[in-house]
Amino acid sequence: MRALVIEHDPLSTPERVGEHLERRGFTLDVLVVVEDARDPEVTAHFPDIGHDLVVLMGSPWSVYDPRLRGWVQPELQFIRDRAGAGGPMLGICFGAQAMAAALGGSVRPSDRPEHGWGLIGSKVGEITDGPWFQFHHDEILRPTGANELARNRSGTQVFRVGRSLGVQFHPEMTEGLIASWCRAGADEPLVAAGLDPDRVIEESRHRALESQPALECMLDWFLEVVAGGDGGQGADGVG
Repeated sequence: MRALVIEHDPLSTPERVGEHLERRGFTLDVLVVVEDARDPEVTAHFPDIGHDLVVLMGSPWSVYDPRLRGWVQPELQFIRDRAGAGGPMLGICFGAQAMAAALGGSVRPSDRPEHGWGLIGSKVGEITDGPWFQFHHDEILRPTGANELARNRSGTQVFRVGRSLGVQFHPEMTEGLIASWCRAGADEPLVAAGLDPDRVIEESRHRALESQPALECMLDWFLEVVAGGDGGQGADGVG
């Protein structure tokens, strides 16, 4: 089995998510959309060559940023085409926002941005309430017909559309990943949110270990029930 991992910049890596997919037998093919985060005004193509799974990672930008038109519009069309063909996708943070925007929903700046480890208001047993790592300043308005599986005061946290799943949080987070983000400037939003970046990095060390069983449970459910199904959904989004 092969999974296409779309990394929108060099620091949007799958980490623990990718590791678990490899344990489940996937070979990961990586497409880095923007090689230099200082220059997001690039163009990109997203060929679908029959991957069994597509994973849409995060991004330091927003779907509606006009500078990204050269690659966001092709990516949204790629998502629409893949969804139309019944191909499963996992969207993480920006990836979930792109999925929502492509499939009839939208994304807007949030009145309640989230940073650090927090709860998501899960509605299904296969996805624990957390804490999960958050780092976003946008809100997902999910597509019509999408089933909302988690929600907190900042809005939709998890939604399902057919054989695809979007999560607003970062299940892949590790101590090393957030440290690399901070070196690239993510420490400033953390400080603005009233957080100490060094403490967030330290907390991420043990949170990543604590959340590993929840991560594996969610991904296994996604692979076996959501991606492995025929696209039908029960009232709770689990059928």
